[in-house]
Amino acid sequence: MQRGYLTLLAVYAPKEGKTKQTEEFYETLQDQIDKTSKNDYIVVSGDYNARVGNIPIDGILGKNGEITTNSNGYKLKDFASVNELKITTTFFRHKEIHKMTWSARGYRSSINYILTNKKLSPFANDTTVFRGYDVTTDHYLLISKIRLPQKWYTFTKRSLWQEEIFGVHLLEDPSIKLLYQRRLEQNLIHSP
Repeated sequence: MQRGYLTLLAVYAPKEGKTKQTEEFYETLQDQIDKTSKNDYIVVSGDYNARVGNIPIDGILGKNGEITTNSNGYKLKDFASVNELKITTTFFRHKEIHKMTWSARGYRSSINYILTNKKLSPFANDTTVFRGYDVTTDHYLLISKIRLPQKWYTFTKRSLWQEEIFGVHLLEDPSIKLLYQRRLEQNLIHSP
């Protein structure tokens, strides 16, 4: 079985009440999901303008979301259910301030989400709002901590192999290091 790729999709859904645009958005998003391999680890994150509520759906929606649900929220839950995507934000217990991703005009809500497929879901350790960034937006940064499976770390062997090709470890010898520095300086002086 193949390892698969990590596929990241960033989305921005239409605002609440834009029925036709919302339908088109989910059709386009479904096309993108259909194009990904079943072996891929999939993350779909962004501003869905959806409020999904906190009534659990097994493996899809947790009980830690906000209370309110809107029509975009129903669309998102349907999309997540059909594609077996986990709305990670709702599975981790946090204070209300670390759930709300949007705040403006005295209102707060959770409208941004990070979704993962079944293959990646077991590796998602936490999803929370990070309020520390000072950016000029009414949205807060949403962070998901995902610990990739061990087989993804095999790429470190390639970097060690490349180190052997370039002989970087030889620079630990003071005489070779000095020789390298002198040649580098000469090349920099004589370059156009």
